[in-house]
Amino acid sequence: MKSKRILIVEDEATGAFLMKEALAELGDDFEIGVVGSGEEALREAEQRRWDLIVTDHRMPGMTGLELIRSLRARAPDTLTILVTAYGSEEIQQAAEQLRVFRYMTKPFPLNALKQVVQDALALKQNGGAPPPADSEPPAALKVTLGGEGNVGKTTLIRRLCTGEFEAARVMTIGVDFHLYDIERDNRVTRLIVWDVSGQEQFAFTRRAFYRGSKAVGLVYDVSRRDTFDRLPDWRDEIRGILPSVPLVVVGNKIDLERQVSAEEGAALASRWGVPFFETSCLTGTGVCEVFAALADAAARYGRSKNSSPTFAPKSIDGK
Repeated sequence: MKSKRILIVEDEATGAFLMKEALAELGDDFEIGVVGSGEEALREAEQRRWDLIVTDHRMPGMTGLELIRSLRARAPDTLTILVTAYGSEEIQQAAEQLRVFRYMTKPFPLNALKQVVQDALALKQNGGAPPPADSEPPAALKVTLGGEGNVGKTTLIRRLCTGEFEAARVMTIGVDFHLYDIERDNRVTRLIVWDVSGQEQFAFTRRAFYRGSKAVGLVYDVSRRDTFDRLPDWRDEIRGILPSVPLVVVGNKIDLERQVSAEEGAALASRWGVPFFETSCLTGTGVCEVFAALADAAARYGRSKNSSPTFAPKSIDGK
């Protein structure tokens, strides 16, 4: 008997087929269903239990967000993933308010979808299903990680959220966000951690998604000097959008042979007047400390701006 049930909601036949084929590779325990509209998905949800629903946003009739809003009332324990080729900050904010597990912009590698689905089902298995619709989730703060491609931004977030290290990761496609609950001063704060692609072809996309960030981590790879030398350009890019947002400098991959010393990283951070950390996703060294510093900086910045907290979906426990 199949123990995990996933419903794909996609009106484009080729996309639906590719997603179904990719998710079928997760194993025989998975039952993968496909429907072509939000209305069909609601009927399925009323007739059968689905652990996870992956839905496109822009479809004829009901949109993906409208579907998720209806599901919150009818099947509040169902985890959801929203995918779209027409991403915007407005859609992202609506997804956060509806407690979507993950918001993904097309195009993205099918392996990335498989990993997100596995993360979502791990959350559910560990008893972390979204709270009922009438409960109030923790206040959330948006933080962003920037830096060149392949410096380990996605792996840093994954290590935080799952406690696991994954060496082989595909390129982040444009932007993606992850969610993590962190306890600070006897309060649970939800970090919405945005992972922006370091590749130049996504520069226009990522600039739009810096807006609303309460803190930014600038990540470089200590084994690649070029990623360190490019940090001033990243700082300038971010300052052009958010002139006063707090920054944290992060030297990642300290388990590898160095091209950048700890002293050089600390000196740069000192000149900029920002905190400095070194991390290893392989061993976990410094990872929690980085995100704790980002959370503290974001909370202070939010208070200084008198900004209202947003709300977001529950995420994986970071033990």
